[in-house]
Amino acid sequence: MKAINLISLLNAQTDVGDLSFKKYVSSFGINPHIRMNELADLQSLVDTLRDYTPFTYIFNNFFVGFMINQIGKEFDLLRIGTNSVINIELKRKSTDEKITKQLIQNEYYLKFLDVELYHFTYVSSTEKLYMLIDSERIEEVEFHVLIDRLREQRLLEIDNLHHLFDPINYLVSPFESPEAFLKDEYFLTAQQSTFKREMLEMIPADIPLFVSIEGGPGTGKTLLLYDIAKNYIRKSHGVKIFHCGKLNAGQEKLKKDYGWSIESISYNGKTPFTTNQDWGIYDVIIFDEAQRLDKQQLIAFLDQILAIPIMCIFSFDRQQYLTSEELDNNIPGYIEERLHPKRYELKNIIRCSKEIQAFITNLFDLVKQSTNQKYMNISTQYFSSYDSAGSYLHYLHEEGWKVLDLIPSNTPPDSPGENSFYEIIGQDYEEVAVIIDESFFYNDQNKLSYRETEKRLKYHKTKVLFQNVTRARRKLHLVIINNPEVLEKVLNILA
Repeated sequence: MKAINLISLLNAQTDVGDLSFKKYVSSFGINPHIRMNELADLQSLVDTLRDYTPFTYIFNNFFVGFMINQIGKEFDLLRIGTNSVINIELKRKSTDEKITKQLIQNEYYLKFLDVELYHFTYVSSTEKLYMLIDSERIEEVEFHVLIDRLREQRLLEIDNLHHLFDPINYLVSPFESPEAFLKDEYFLTAQQSTFKREMLEMIPADIPLFVSIEGGPGTGKTLLLYDIAKNYIRKSHGVKIFHCGKLNAGQEKLKKDYGWSIESISYNGKTPFTTNQDWGIYDVIIFDEAQRLDKQQLIAFLDQILAIPIMCIFSFDRQQYLTSEELDNNIPGYIEERLHPKRYELKNIIRCSKEIQAFITNLFDLVKQSTNQKYMNISTQYFSSYDSAGSYLHYLHEEGWKVLDLIPSNTPPDSPGENSFYEIIGQDYEEVAVIIDESFFYNDQNKLSYRETEKRLKYHKTKVLFQNVTRARRKLHLVIINNPEVLEKVLNILA
């Protein structure tokens, strides 16, 4: 996105035809379908400011309608300087409460720029200007306050504003940062917020209510799920969370330090549903990573709660299975067929960068190539055997990389690689290193597959690898062992 002079924008809207105007604003990265009422509000602001000052240079270098990639957060007007950032929101009508909420949210999204921040809202129907004070309240201010801030600003030339805003800066994991999560130091995407608003109004009165949240890796299922749980807890509703995997450190902290009721469902044949429990003490029961439920566990649970006015939320990724048993169980299909839940699907990937998304897609399917994608944060190293790779894996571990291995039987006793399976479910890491061994190959359809032994493997290695690589947020490193064929394909992708 490029900066534009506000007078130029308004003059073009007045003087040129609709098609030419759309082409003009598109050349700056502005939405060509910008609404006429937004332009009218902008015209009102510019006219009012010109009544107060002869200095038209204050209208230079504005970013109009900038939206952070993957997050969906939009700013009406941004002006970036080396000493300050000025944000102006345009409203036809509004309330003090709505203005305050939006400007505080904007402060959160801009504070990482580490300069003075000035947030204003202009209400065109009243021609009044409001400013955020002390990051917590608004005051009506005179227009010279905004004009002075614009005149004092030392402008920063920016070729593409998107390069300044990394979506990953705004993602908070309830597991990695439970304190920040509990203090609400994060924001949901527009889609997550819509789903949350609907679900928080769903506590049943007479019969059980079933809801499903579906989405692929990195779509924000876990954050949405735990945000909903937190809001129900704050409303004094009884909430129980069943995690279909091993509890991680963040879940243990929520459980022990903050009193959350979180339980891991085991895979050794035992189940918390073998005996009748007093489910009536809960208003909401949540199953995270529900695709990994044992079907008999689920049936036993449903037999106990079908007559209780309780809300059950199932969160799952129908493509994210690790074992043949999970695939055969088809829990998402069973839930839909038996319970007919209210269904919500998260589609936008927000956890990892578009670069990593594109690489993962191409790695598993060579046909799906992103032609113009540059892979600056993807790397690889090759070794002939696990033994020869051992010291290098230790080096990565010591350098802070999360080293994720494949199948337990392949892992040397002193390897730093972690066997993923149920230990890393729902978690993500800044830098991830994964192992690709000689069992992988590309089939006739150019899709990544693996060679099965005479005895069918319990774990689907391509699914394990997929889970491993989708844990990466910023950087992904492939350690390829005794597999020149896959190395060649990976190098072609990275070329």
